[in-house]
Amino acid sequence: MLLMAGAAEAQVSMEPRQNLYSQNFEALPAAGTSFWKSGSYYLPGWAVFRTKADSTFTANTGQANTGGLYSYGATNSPDRALGSIASSPAGQFTYNLLLQNNTGSTIKSVEVGYTGEQWRISNITAGQHVLSFWYAVSSDVSGFNTSPSSDKGWTEVPELKFYGPKYQLSGGPINGNAAENRRMLEAFLQVEVPAGHFLMLRWKDADEVEADHGLAVDDVTVLWHEESVESPVPLPVELASFKARAKGNQVELQWLTASEDRNSHFIVERSPDGKSFEGVGQLTGQGTTMQVTSYTFLDEVPLPGTSYYRLKQVDEDESYTYSAVVSVLRAVAQGLKVFPTITAGDLVVSADARLRQALVIDVMGKQLYAQQLQSNLPQHSLNVSSLSSGTYVLVLLDEQGKRYTSRFRKR
Repeated sequence: MLLMAGAAEAQVSMEPRQNLYSQNFEALPAAGTSFWKSGSYYLPGWAVFRTKADSTFTANTGQANTGGLYSYGATNSPDRALGSIASSPAGQFTYNLLLQNNTGSTIKSVEVGYTGEQWRISNITAGQHVLSFWYAVSSDVSGFNTSPSSDKGWTEVPELKFYGPKYQLSGGPINGNAAENRRMLEAFLQVEVPAGHFLMLRWKDADEVEADHGLAVDDVTVLWHEESVESPVPLPVELASFKARAKGNQVELQWLTASEDRNSHFIVERSPDGKSFEGVGQLTGQGTTMQVTSYTFLDEVPLPGTSYYRLKQVDEDESYTYSAVVSVLRAVAQGLKVFPTITAGDLVVSADARLRQALVIDVMGKQLYAQQLQSNLPQHSLNVSSLSSGTYVLVLLDEQGKRYTSRFRKR
């Protein structure tokens, strides 16, 4: 089975200056039935492959027990997960992510993280079921074996196999976002991807013995390196989830631990590019506990545009390890126009919103410029000639206090 026409435009580009990709599946349908044909791309870089001729793709809270491809989540909630129930009538499924190395050099290691979720228990006699993880490298998109029923040409990564936590229990829906029904998994792939070559990641839902449970993947992150990186020591806490979301002018970070072992504290670290991180806050841990613990941290002065966050978990003996990285994108004003995007002196700004203030900050969040704006004017001129050459972020505030951002380059 080959990728369908148009696949060359569907891959995720692995860039030299942007070495992190993330997908939270919030673009998946939150209600009703859609269509995702085998081998086609519903999200950039993401293709689903099926062993049976069906293209149905349905939003599911865990209530549906028939075989099929599902967008799991609460009714009408934007928080989605990509999953399926394999069966004899519906066949087997794989969810494949295609990336291409456009760094100009060989990528020598790739860090993959994701959250496995269980949204349904099939019945009391069904044992533990799994989603397995595989990867492959090819110089051409057509070189991948994309049949779900064959593993030829693929390398399995046991550390990224998600074992459904609930089995041999009465059948029915369960909350895949609850800590006891999900697991965060992370591993380093010591794989070489030459410049221009393709890397494909694959999650496989095989048709198991007995009726299958409803399993899914969420919050996928891929971090690539042009040098070999050793696998980190596992966190001394069992991290069940770690999410970031824009909340007004702030960014809210939430994480759950299923257990903790001599955990002193968490340091929240932030980055503008997924490479250079700095601490922005700290929360005290629970020491040693087997209880589920919920944490919330508000970044009250977040960076504009896309920001990247990770947790530095510090043990009582001051040793530490890092979590996987999550990202969040803050909104851009409707109708916002900033030109030119490369300037030696002036920026011209217009937006549908009534703007009252303009700020310029560097990529590490330091404010360098501020100007009050007349909100009744349709267009504003900003003189940024005093700034040094480099890339900056323009922050615009409207009369309601909402922030909007745009990047520009000063010559």
